[in-house]
Amino acid sequence: MIAGTEVLPRQIGRYQVERVLGRGAMGTVYLATDPHIQRHVALKTIRAELLNDTRGAAADAELPARFINEARAAGRLVHPHIVSVFDYGEADGVAFIALEYVRGETLAARLAQRAAGGATMPLMRVLVWFTQLLDALAYAHDVGVIHRDIKPANLLIAPRGECKVTDFGIAQLDTGRLTQLGMMIGTPSYMSPEQYSGAEIDARSDLFSAGVVLYEMLTGVCPFAGASAAVMHQVLNEMPLAPSSRVAGLPPEVDATVLKALAKRPEERYGSAQSWRSDLLALLDTLTARLDADQTVVVTPLVRQALAPPPDLADTPMVPLGWPPEFLAQLERRLASHVGPVASRLVRRAAAQATDSHMLAAQLARHLPDETARHEFTALLERHATASAIVTIREEHRDSITKTAAAAIDPAHIELVARRLATHIGPIARIVARRAALGTDIAAFHARIADALPASVDKRAFLDKLDAPDE
Repeated sequence: MIAGTEVLPRQIGRYQVERVLGRGAMGTVYLATDPHIQRHVALKTIRAELLNDTRGAAADAELPARFINEARAAGRLVHPHIVSVFDYGEADGVAFIALEYVRGETLAARLAQRAAGGATMPLMRVLVWFTQLLDALAYAHDVGVIHRDIKPANLLIAPRGECKVTDFGIAQLDTGRLTQLGMMIGTPSYMSPEQYSGAEIDARSDLFSAGVVLYEMLTGVCPFAGASAAVMHQVLNEMPLAPSSRVAGLPPEVDATVLKALAKRPEERYGSAQSWRSDLLALLDTLTARLDADQTVVVTPLVRQALAPPPDLADTPMVPLGWPPEFLAQLERRLASHVGPVASRLVRRAAAQATDSHMLAAQLARHLPDETARHEFTALLERHATASAIVTIREEHRDSITKTAAAAIDPAHIELVARRLATHIGPIARIVARRAALGTDIAAFHARIADALPASVDKRAFLDKLDAPDE
């Protein structure tokens, strides 16, 4: 073997190796195939000398433990925005983890591309990806896993727009810690103040790191940068400039959510990833109404009265008015490839208010990233209108649907559902419940409520509890 080169193994365990995906100080990641089910995996390996050497320095001896820790931490997590662990094992002196293979690139690479072009990411895309990150963190924290190394390099962006969390090598499990109290561990620019001080940490440490990531996504600049000592001083003592001072046009609500997450004291941050996610979903709804066709935020004073729907739409149900369900599902899939899971909400809202295909096209196309995508989306709607002759939902038909009351549903039950839904999506729950109840029966009402729940919530368990008395 030539010095400095590595022979590509043909097989590790049962996995057939195809090529190298990446290399690091700890080992190599290969693209491999599981021959049993013909599935691609990312095969993460640890260098044999690290696995076998228990006599070296403490930091080196800890690497195998981190490797096993990653398998255990991520292995207990099954979530659409967390890279799945399929297998762990050893073969011929090589330890490996078989991970879900995610085509795409890291958020760090995406940020570097934007920085090279002198541009920042579109605001709505940032918020959609970030709510996916918060959904993943909420799920992980609920099952006792704190990541402790949230940073752009550990977030993958898949081709269809999903954001996935990876690398749980230094995660803290509820069954024990890899490091002892008083030790610092993490990536300096993204570590929380309590990580620097060696204090006990909880889920709010991940939220601080996520706040740093959000700041960088919005501005293209990491808020804490420089030599190690300077970064530590900044994290412990200095608040960064508001994102809007670096990028003109960012709404004040975005500044507020970022700076709250970056509070030095954990109790001044968001109490949980779920509560932060609920606030961001409400913010997404608010900002959507202020976007123009090229997704530039229209900077206008935020007047609270302006957030209420117009009088003639105040009671419009957030459900389709005359649009075939299979067609709306097709629109959701197309839109989701650009904006992610929020597509379902956007399509339902647009379909509830649009009276013809042109209005529906205009409302949905503004969420797409470029003119080509908007043109393709509009063409799809035009083909549907021609084929089905559903070009206009007459105003009188719309009014009759809007005025249909949910007499069969007890208002007290609607209020109960709203209160329980609020624990998952925040104050907007009352509006969601009220609109979901209009013009329908109890079964359809519950189905609509289930659609509004985050992916991390057990929908069946939630619905089963609706028949139980309120606590």
